[in-house]
Amino acid sequence: MKEEVVNSYKVGDRIDGYEAIAGLAYEEICLEANEEVSLVLSFMIGDDVDAMQKEASKVNDKHFLSLKEENRQYWEKELSSLQFDFARDEYNGWLKWTTLQPILRRIYGNSFMPHHDYGRGGRGWRDLWQDLLALILMNPSNVKAMLLNHFKGVRIDGSNATIIGDEPGEFLADRNNIARVWMDHGSWPLLTVKLYLDQSGDLDILFEEVPYFKDQFTHYTKKVQKDYQAKDCMLKTSDDLDYEGSIFEHLLVQNLVPYYNVGEHNNIRLEDADWNDGLDMAHKRGESVAFTSFYGQNLITLSTFLKRLREKGLHQVSVFEELGLLLEDVDQEHVAEKQAMLNQYFGSVEDCVSGKKRVYDTLVLENILYKKGFALLNQVRKNEWLEDGEDAWFNGYYDDHGKALDDVKKKDMTLTGQVFSIMSNAATNEQVEEVIKSADKYLYSDKVGGYRLNTDFKEVKTNMGRLFGFAYGHKENGAMFSHMAVMYANALYKRGYAKAGFKVLDAIYKQSIDIEVSKMYPGIPEYFDPRGRGMYPYLTGSASWLILTLVTEVFGVKGDLGTPVFEPKLLRQQFDDLGQATITTLVNGQLMKVVYDNKDKLDYGSYEVGTVLVDGVKQVLSRTKFGVKLQQEITGKTIDISLVAKKENDERGLL
Repeated sequence: MKEEVVNSYKVGDRIDGYEAIAGLAYEEICLEANEEVSLVLSFMIGDDVDAMQKEASKVNDKHFLSLKEENRQYWEKELSSLQFDFARDEYNGWLKWTTLQPILRRIYGNSFMPHHDYGRGGRGWRDLWQDLLALILMNPSNVKAMLLNHFKGVRIDGSNATIIGDEPGEFLADRNNIARVWMDHGSWPLLTVKLYLDQSGDLDILFEEVPYFKDQFTHYTKKVQKDYQAKDCMLKTSDDLDYEGSIFEHLLVQNLVPYYNVGEHNNIRLEDADWNDGLDMAHKRGESVAFTSFYGQNLITLSTFLKRLREKGLHQVSVFEELGLLLEDVDQEHVAEKQAMLNQYFGSVEDCVSGKKRVYDTLVLENILYKKGFALLNQVRKNEWLEDGEDAWFNGYYDDHGKALDDVKKKDMTLTGQVFSIMSNAATNEQVEEVIKSADKYLYSDKVGGYRLNTDFKEVKTNMGRLFGFAYGHKENGAMFSHMAVMYANALYKRGYAKAGFKVLDAIYKQSIDIEVSKMYPGIPEYFDPRGRGMYPYLTGSASWLILTLVTEVFGVKGDLGTPVFEPKLLRQQFDDLGQATITTLVNGQLMKVVYDNKDKLDYGSYEVGTVLVDGVKQVLSRTKFGVKLQQEITGKTIDISLVAKKENDERGLL
């Protein structure tokens, strides 16, 4: 017989050193066979006890059911703009919860949860841009205004404020005025802007003008102006006027400064950390090879924007005069020359800018940016590739002793170093295939839901970061970190390796729904600990990345500066018994059902898009690498896409 638990505490008792929790007790009820009982609980918070009791008296079964229905309708509306219909109903249900996570994070912030062990609530710089990925796909109505506000946090030296204020567009340097530079911060805004442009075609946003953030920190926050008097945290001209620059100009600053901010191996300096906050102890000689790839791809993306703008008749763009220093030709291999150029730029803008503009021909600027971006990708492809017998992968970092973190001979491997080299196209197809084999061999574990962030380095590397002080398998030291794992899947899908990408996502899903082990509500956690338990479901930005990957890569519903593109990478087992897979999502700003019809049950790599029908009307299309692009805007409710056998069998993606 179960022993009765007696509460020894009474109202007024005081216990120090423990979290407070309230408990409710009821008189015992004995239920006979087939009997049932229901309890309606109402929780209220307020200062006026009498008013609360009056309100509580209104709560009855009818009132409760009315509120419950109102709540249900609200959340159904929130989730109506994105619905997945795969072969597995349980998987579709899990995705409904995962789709909800970015919404909850915007409400609650990314930390300060009862089960969370660091942070003071709110969102940081990276979170602003990651969360918008899901919002662009699900509810883009206010995205443009949010994008414009977010860019107000960029400094003219390429760094940014890291604390988000209470009001839109309000930023602070950091808590206690201690500034840090996460070297990856400048890379994320362009990724988000590109998704927005592809979905909307709104190229005009690139020329909207917003101010720059200004405080006492200059030279990538390495210099402090002690006599600086804060006015309104806005950059001024030499005439003490507010300076505003285009969104395109802000993106140039964020991605050009890192190009010059390189270490001795010609990769971008790690600074205080990158995406992995735990890599925070290599301030002097640390380098992030991973984000060297990312920034390289970003510069090429910016050059592509200019090409498309030129095709639309725009032949000139203007930027602030001082930025011309970073657009000069420089010897890519000459580290000291690049660093000197950057210091010259920092000195020219530390107090203010002149306010004068310089006009560039779009073709000239396009070539400048492409050359710099290609140089970064080539640096990684040629100089950071490691091989030893059957094993090969990319080095991801350099520590504060100037030594490569990844070591193929010691079998020390990081996932991050592989993700961005693949996603950015720094990796060749042959290199991608080698990475997949090595990651499966050294990083994959069924017990923790898939691919770990790194192998066990078996040392506390104080010349690299505090993460190596964590027990292996916890947090950033070798856990299955969902965010990077999902980005790995995204990168694989982008390159056409659908089966390898599916393996990543399926492992996370299976771990998450194994409730006895994961001990979490449906959804995706920040990471799984060594016992397989899901940790911090609200902290992670991986839910946004999962949604992005499923919509734009797995279902392949995406845009090209507003033109609809369909590049499905669905596997045979993801179609239902009728050979169909369906997604309801926004296409050209309209909510539409997209149905892929694979009646011959072909696997990815064996099919191609046959015809595209919009409400029964056949569409004109052109072929892309993985699918088709429509030649006109579309309106309607249903898009039916037939998948037919490829004329020439292509084995790419079948690994």
